[in-house]
Amino acid sequence: MDERFQYQLKQISDVWNYFILKYSCCSDKLNLKEALETNYFGDILGYFNDVVDIIFMSKRTLPSFEEKFSFTISFLQALYVQQDFVEEMLGLFQTKYNKKHLKEDPLYSINRDIRNEIAGHPIRKHHGKLISSTLFSYETSATELQYLRYHKDNNFKFEIMSFQILEIQDRHRLFLEKYFAIIINKLNTVVNKYIRELANLEKVLVKGDFQDILKLTRVYFEDIFGSDFLYDEESLLKIYSRKEEHFRYLNLINRFIQDLKESIDEKKKFAQDIFLEKPERKAIKSSDLPNIEIVFVKAGEEVISTEPLKETYHYEIGKLATKRDPRDFEFFGSALRSKCATNKVVMEEMDHMEAHLRNDIEYYSALRIICLELEEE
Repeated sequence: MDERFQYQLKQISDVWNYFILKYSCCSDKLNLKEALETNYFGDILGYFNDVVDIIFMSKRTLPSFEEKFSFTISFLQALYVQQDFVEEMLGLFQTKYNKKHLKEDPLYSINRDIRNEIAGHPIRKHHGKLISSTLFSYETSATELQYLRYHKDNNFKFEIMSFQILEIQDRHRLFLEKYFAIIINKLNTVVNKYIRELANLEKVLVKGDFQDILKLTRVYFEDIFGSDFLYDEESLLKIYSRKEEHFRYLNLINRFIQDLKESIDEKKKFAQDIFLEKPERKAIKSSDLPNIEIVFVKAGEEVISTEPLKETYHYEIGKLATKRDPRDFEFFGSALRSKCATNKVVMEEMDHMEAHLRNDIEYYSALRIICLELEEE
């Protein structure tokens, strides 16, 4: 389905996954410690998507009474579940809306009442006194929901209650779009405040002390730690203290700061993209397509390329980044050495890695120099 509310649900999901789960300064703004410990919000997102097609499937064939009954119950119950999830999200993200506001909204209450009368409480009593009783109608179809009702407001006279499925769907769609917009607006406020706070870290990155950089990174961008083999505070401090000893240590510190800058820029851009209105599909123009040169050859004819093949090293480097066993290092290291036999920098750093197979700082800082030298960053 290509519905607006599904795009809105993705916006909410993206904020949860890429901001609230990753950065404590975002989750703290909404007091989400308990929700993060259980991550039950992930269950809400999964369940919400699972029942979408039950509610909004456009065409159904219901030849038997049993299938009509089954469809009606599942349709209304799925709708009811999504209403409950929306109520939960309104509270979870600390909007000013709650159950009271929902009950006052016809987009919620009309469908809620239909569900309660058919699937929730077909016999309704209050303090022991009958309020209403309902019975499923044989005239229900794939396009019309119908039931028989006796209600105290009508002196328990027989009524045929009939509702168009499309009207129920449209009402629920508007309900989702309305309250998702409220939730997104609140999340937008949280994310925008976080992005403004990142400016403090960006200022320190320009000329700040390295310890101050790590301190503010821990507060505002802790996700960077652990994103690389040596990107943890303890290792980074040790490496920084040795930056004058050899370029491999200074290079790693510079690389960390550069990665941090780029990650912050990407996060800021992503934050902007999340809250864009749903992009419209655009027809592809011929001018937008790349020029593709097609060469026809006879079957069995050999095609000889005049383009020189560029030497690549990413396979060997990828293996060396994960294979620390001496035998594996010897195998993949030999392959890289043979390609770089005349490159003094690579050969020296390979020797350094081999001598420090069990020392993360020495091993990976040397590997970083090789990546820099071979342009395999």
